[in-house]
Amino acid sequence: MKEARREGIRYGLRHIAFNPAEPMSDEALASFAARLCDELQADRERMTLVVHQKDGSTHGHLLLPEWQDDHVLSSRFSWQRLEKCARLEEIRLGHPLVPGRHDRAIVKALRQEGKTAEAGRVEAVLQGPAGDTANLAAPAPASPDTPSSLTKAHPASRPLPRAAYTSQSRRMAERQGLDLVEAKKAIASLWARSDNQLHRFRALLKAKGWVMRAGDRQDTRKDAHIIETSDGVLIGSFTRLTKTRMKDFRLLLVEEAARPKRGDIRAAVKPLLERAALATAAMESHAEQSGLLLPPLEALRRDPEAFARAAARVRPSHSSPKKPKIVSLDRIDELPPNFAHYIQQWKQEVRACRTVLNAKPPLAYGPRRSVDEQSAALFAQIADTRRQLWQAGKQLQETRRERDALRKRVFVLSKTKRLSHLDEEIERLSKTLAEILRYLLETVLWHLGLRSTPPEPLCLPVPTEREEANTRLRRENRELLQQIVRRDTCREWLVTLCREADRRRQEEIAAWKERHVAKCDRARRDLDLLKAIWMPPAKLPRATQAEIMKCKLTGNLEKAKYVTRIALRRLDEAEAERLAKEMESEKAAPVVELQGSSPVRVSPAFEP
Repeated sequence: MKEARREGIRYGLRHIAFNPAEPMSDEALASFAARLCDELQADRERMTLVVHQKDGSTHGHLLLPEWQDDHVLSSRFSWQRLEKCARLEEIRLGHPLVPGRHDRAIVKALRQEGKTAEAGRVEAVLQGPAGDTANLAAPAPASPDTPSSLTKAHPASRPLPRAAYTSQSRRMAERQGLDLVEAKKAIASLWARSDNQLHRFRALLKAKGWVMRAGDRQDTRKDAHIIETSDGVLIGSFTRLTKTRMKDFRLLLVEEAARPKRGDIRAAVKPLLERAALATAAMESHAEQSGLLLPPLEALRRDPEAFARAAARVRPSHSSPKKPKIVSLDRIDELPPNFAHYIQQWKQEVRACRTVLNAKPPLAYGPRRSVDEQSAALFAQIADTRRQLWQAGKQLQETRRERDALRKRVFVLSKTKRLSHLDEEIERLSKTLAEILRYLLETVLWHLGLRSTPPEPLCLPVPTEREEANTRLRRENRELLQQIVRRDTCREWLVTLCREADRRRQEEIAAWKERHVAKCDRARRDLDLLKAIWMPPAKLPRATQAEIMKCKLTGNLEKAKYVTRIALRRLDEAEAERLAKEMESEKAAPVVELQGSSPVRVSPAFEP
């Protein structure tokens, strides 16, 4: 997940679950997971495979990181490619071939890869039982999801498998105590009993404790309805569960809305009763302020003069004209079509301008740790590598001391053989030390963003072709090696690198802001123009305002923008001319010299 956030990837892991119908061993599941890694261009060493049993069947869960060190996990036509891997595994293990929605694409891909025999086996499933039944499963009982048998018609006319719900929805429903398979069968039977009438179907659902209501995603799936339990557990979409086309379902909704309502009216009367008290209080307040509220009848009878004064205050009431209906602009469906299209376009452009104005540099997102926290995390991350470096250096020193001691003992007969062996050991350890130092430096620089490519993995023992490079690196970075080995100097070195990385980050943010200035100015001008279109300023001519209103009613936003821009430009030009004339008149005004005072400029408006 840290790598995904660093590389700007939305998802960090990809989860692939596979549940074979026939029993498979753990080794077979592991080999299938490895082939999936090869198909998706993933590193086998970085996969996580969980194999467990549930309800008596063994299945596996494969987790792969989206960032594969130097590339993103392949996701192009992933569903079809995974089905292809499943068909190949079924052929390899001798399992019955399962028909899928992408069998024709799988056959084409297998033939392009040169696997004609496997393509023929999969094509036999497309052509029905008459083609090749050697690898097909025995007839199973009918299911609402998968047809029990395939017809002998053309493959294009054969109905493809279709799932009423995903495996994730099924697992969620099982955790909440609902069997989606039985619920789907019950809903299909209720729809058959309702004679395709929504009010009867709703009554049958209510008797079972379920309810059908409009979906929550009305902005993208208008008129879509879902069925759920009384506890709010989602069962599925009405059109998918009853296999009804959306076009026919909209007609059913229109018929249901046109049907006269009968039954309990308390739902309509309750809000009226709740508003009655507020309306009464408002009426009394208005009457008291306008002098229409009379004293109680008993008081008027006791005091005739008060009755006369109250009658004198009463003013004849005038019938208020009919007020127009007020519709919220958020309810686009209740507006006229052209005006609704105009409002929708205006909102989209305003939203785009505000997105540009509210944008932040990519490096400014996410939690930022302090320099001390970054250095501490890096120090903990390279602790194991530093330990290996220290151990390799210790072995190198011990081997050198042993070689020097052997050189002094000239009387040893096997001196030449022993010395050559120690020289080779010193050479090997030197290479190992230089390789560990290289990996450590590249790892730190890459994590801080000071290096564009990830470090190459440790290669122990060091190959011969890297000997000169490692020797040069060890010679040039002798002082740096001393800093890494010591604990206090290593921390100071990491803090310095973290500060350098933070400085570069601030420079990149500043450069991004400079590049973003022109785009922000353009977005701000566009937003001001859209605001002027929404509520035209009073300084605009009446003809221009009428033209803008006409564009609103006809749904022509581009013309409204053009008209408003031209009118504002003319106003700016007129204002600039007026200011220029005023400045010229001020310069042309005569200057009168007064004795004992500074020159006074006299405006032409005050001349005699």
